[in-house]
Amino acid sequence: MPSGNDNQGKVTLVTLGPTGTCHERAAVEYMAFQGVEDFEIDFIGDFFDGLELIRGRDNAFLVQCSAHPKVHEVTERYWAEVFVVDTFIYPTKALAVLRRREAERPRTLGLVPATAGYINRDEWEEIIDVQSKPIVATELLEGRYDAGLTHLEHLAAHPDELRLVDEIGEVDTTWVVYGTRKRFSGDVIGIQSLELFRRGDCELSTEAV
Repeated sequence: MPSGNDNQGKVTLVTLGPTGTCHERAAVEYMAFQGVEDFEIDFIGDFFDGLELIRGRDNAFLVQCSAHPKVHEVTERYWAEVFVVDTFIYPTKALAVLRRREAERPRTLGLVPATAGYINRDEWEEIIDVQSKPIVATELLEGRYDAGLTHLEHLAAHPDELRLVDEIGEVDTTWVVYGTRKRFSGDVIGIQSLELFRRGDCELSTEAV
């Protein structure tokens, strides 16, 4: 566990890498929203490793998309030391299923498990689990599989090598922020959004007709 001296200094965000992930973009936007300019990002490939990096550190936070299948395990692993301290809504990067141009009938798909809900698994002979979407793009271009669910931006970057199979676009999702200083103290923590629960302009008038 880090020493007490590690509790001082620049804020560190720990999130899924490598650079170019939806996690990185969401973390950067979150810090801008919070008005924090002096911070650094440490990338991890496994969120349990991320927990180890923030334990005992008041200035370190883990950011994880709620779509990831092990959110509950990350929340529970060190339940008396690491706490959910915030959540926020922010979209993914624009997503798409891309294929290599020479793969006219793609059969193998590189996929981050947290994005499996976007595809029909029965349409693929083999699905290869990958750590993050930038790695999907890299390995797709290297020819490891016929197609991959990754960021749409890679199509524009490699128009001679890739073709579009299915465009998903940006998807609004939630992000969980973990820290070592417990924040909840009995009252709901959130932003009031009464407009979510109000009826629109089609409300019936109370005046007599």
